[in-house]
Amino acid sequence: MPTRVTAAVAHRDETELGVETVTLRDPGERDVVVEIDATAFCYSDWIAVRGDTGLPGLVPDPYPVVLGHSAVARVVERGAASRLEVGQRVIVTATPECGECFWCRSGRVDQCEKLFVPAPVIGMLDDGREVRAPGASATYAERSVIRDIQVFPVHSDLPDAWLAMFGCGIISGMGAVVNVARVEAGSSVVVVGCGQEGLWMIQAARILGARHIVAVDPLAERRELALRVGATAVADPGGVPSAEGDECVRDVVLAATGGRGADFGFDAGGSVESVQQAFALTRLGGVVTITSYVTRDTTVSLPLFDLALRGRDLRSSQSGRLDMTRDLAQFLPWLESGAVDVDALLGPVRPLAAINDALAASRDRTEITPILTP
Repeated sequence: MPTRVTAAVAHRDETELGVETVTLRDPGERDVVVEIDATAFCYSDWIAVRGDTGLPGLVPDPYPVVLGHSAVARVVERGAASRLEVGQRVIVTATPECGECFWCRSGRVDQCEKLFVPAPVIGMLDDGREVRAPGASATYAERSVIRDIQVFPVHSDLPDAWLAMFGCGIISGMGAVVNVARVEAGSSVVVVGCGQEGLWMIQAARILGARHIVAVDPLAERRELALRVGATAVADPGGVPSAEGDECVRDVVLAATGGRGADFGFDAGGSVESVQQAFALTRLGGVVTITSYVTRDTTVSLPLFDLALRGRDLRSSQSGRLDMTRDLAQFLPWLESGAVDVDALLGPVRPLAAINDALAASRDRTEITPILTP
């Protein structure tokens, strides 16, 4: 019997999501059907709602789509060849780990060849139109049919709302610090952008023993959160002192680093400007880690002289260069022990019917991580 579920559907040229009924397709041999317990709303999904899914051009117009790519769920049905079992509690993420392609076998799971593929069809609307899933996960729904290479068992009693953040913000932010930049004890760090990714970066840098952590964000409340979770100094990126007395961002970074700039710079601001600022605030010979995604065709200009001759090591961080088995083992204990402040990043928990409130809060940057419970 066909499975009919409630899902939040994005349509072309509509800036709000429609809460509609979707009839799911049957799972394939390596698919699972999961029941979503909680899912985190990501700012990148606002980009898709406004009209750019970031797909590599293989599907000219994938809309209507169901978004969402970070959730905790339970397996309720499995394909004949799936490695998962019905009843397992699992983490859902957008990055697959096929284990068979060149990149997976080379230790670069974050670039698995199954990642940027045409958005798969997950079901059908009542009017007969196919519904696709950019990121192939579609967690803004009561249930979703997903490749089992994007679903990972989790053995933890942590709350659903906490684990809902693991497949995106936690893995991307902490992974950028631990797996990509490899921040060292006693070092200096600058994080440009204090949304969920940037705040997880700050916490990971603190745990690794960074001596100076400068957080840069235009919103005063986010700078306050950055101090709460481990930043040693904060600054407004505007370049001039703000009303509450923050110093110029460059002055703050130079004062904390003996005039050199940060050993490790992180872009988490979601803009071309945040990439450029993270680069500019990192010292000669330092490591700059880029995570921002604007649209598929966005380009960024950086000084060639500095790139070629001044020794900065520029690194990209797709989902924190995750290896989910490894990263569950290294990051879950930080959550379970209280080493990181999860509640500081946790937004209100809403039912799926209120997803447009979560979208507005993410778009307007009034909440860090809205959570939905389909």
